[in-house]
Amino acid sequence: MKKKITIGIPTHKRPDLLKRCLKFLIKNKTGFFVTIAVDGIDQTFPKYKLLEKQYKKFKFIKFIYHKKNIGSLKNFFYLRKKCSTKYFMWLADDDVLSPETINQLYLKLSKDKKACTAVPYWELHKYKKKKLIKPTYFDSSYIIIRLLKYLYDNDDAFFYGLHKTKYLKNCSFNGFFWPNKNIISNWCYVFQMDLIIQGKILFLDNKKYKWVNNDYGIKYYNKGSSEFFYKRFSYVMRKINIYYEYLSKLLKWKKFSLFLLLFLLFPIFLFRDLVLREPAYHKVKI
Repeated sequence: MKKKITIGIPTHKRPDLLKRCLKFLIKNKTGFFVTIAVDGIDQTFPKYKLLEKQYKKFKFIKFIYHKKNIGSLKNFFYLRKKCSTKYFMWLADDDVLSPETINQLYLKLSKDKKACTAVPYWELHKYKKKKLIKPTYFDSSYIIIRLLKYLYDNDDAFFYGLHKTKYLKNCSFNGFFWPNKNIISNWCYVFQMDLIIQGKILFLDNKKYKWVNNDYGIKYYNKGSSEFFYKRFSYVMRKINIYYEYLSKLLKWKKFSLFLLLFLLFPIFLFRDLVLREPAYHKVKI
């Protein structure tokens, strides 16, 4: 079939993990493109070039190199911008996804005109332990139900789902205010709000198909200060900032009645988040 899906893989200083990721994708029979954006030419560049040479025969795989490190966030957006297919998904270079899972996500998503994303099970691997997790999803046709459910209980798993590109390109994250200006922790929650507003988030309820998240790799982004009081202050400000962004997005999409509702609920959810550190700060125990 004509290729309708692009898998975008941002990578930085982890060619060995990328090799494992590609080992699963080369079994591609579905018909998708794989675009790899290597962020910055550094000491790992020769390994990436060797990897590119090894996978040269797989015409659906393309390597792109940024001469300078543009940062993980810009690299994510770069891959989205380069996508010209109807469907798109990101895949972290240390994670694993089978072509069969991609195909099943496509079959589910393509059948629902009101959906913008489909997400599979999430299998978290940490050292020698693993846990299968059912991600949150929002499949109601009513935006108010999707919105309230998202505020009440969410995670960032569907960020890595399969998206209809036209909806994904309407999503944005412009950065947090001070003191989190250089921090991207929790940015996916702001970004995902645009998807929730636009349409349904479907769940592929079959444990055979899963996204394997390897939670042990070195993360090359600034998570903020380790100093306790400053870190706590930054967290409080970031939570306020997230709700500010939620409200801004409702205005952007001209959802004025929902804006008023969220504005009234804002203090309740903020208090819940700060006291219980939920839901975005929640850590899955394994």
